[in-house]
Amino acid sequence: MGQSVDQTSGLVTLTEGQTVSLSCSYEAQYRGEFDTYLYIQHPGQPLKYILDLSVNEAQGFQATYIPHGNKHEGTFSMQKPAIQLNDSAAYFYAFRDTV
Repeated sequence: MGQSVDQTSGLVTLTEGQTVSLSCSYEAQYRGEFDTYLYIQHPGQPLKYILDLSVNEAQGFQATYIPHGNKHEGTFSMQKPAIQLNDSAAYFYAFRDTV
């Protein structure tokens, strides 16, 4: 099986000042530690790293980890309050084991 990350939020449409919440679920076969990252991509631009979910907060984003009964499955959520027009972008989660 290896590992997998599924972004569960899809397209989100909000107005300025609202809070955005994006999430992903993961499954992993190994028993080691892992890191989860969040990237942003504005139209016509390369991916840009914005958040290591183990650090929990960066550039106005806050992260939450919810295990699903064991360490091999879970959900990560990212929230940013008071979004602005320049927050309009594609967001990507990445998952990596540290073993």
